[in-house]
Amino acid sequence: MRIRLDEKWMGMAVALAKRAGNSTRPNPRVGAVVVKNKKVVGEGFHRKAGDAHAEVEALRKAGVKAKGADLYVTLEPCSTHGRTPPCTDRIVASEIRKV
Repeated sequence: MRIRLDEKWMGMAVALAKRAGNSTRPNPRVGAVVVKNKKVVGEGFHRKAGDAHAEVEALRKAGVKAKGADLYVTLEPCSTHGRTPPCTDRIVASEIRKV
């Protein structure tokens, strides 16, 4: 059962990533879904280079509901400073249970 739910949430993240089209170049398309108690509490996708990454957008939408939730993301969250701060910092601060 858990595997099916994981596949469902990852499928949603993939669908979100596709919404970006080619606007993220040179960066990859990325989607993210925050799930708590089997319900989506936040979702997002990387819209264009230099904008907030998918994880940050999803966590913003989830707000305090992100605490103890699971984050499904189509690419390993960034951990370095670039045009945007590291997504890993935001994930840790949000107290996500599992990535």
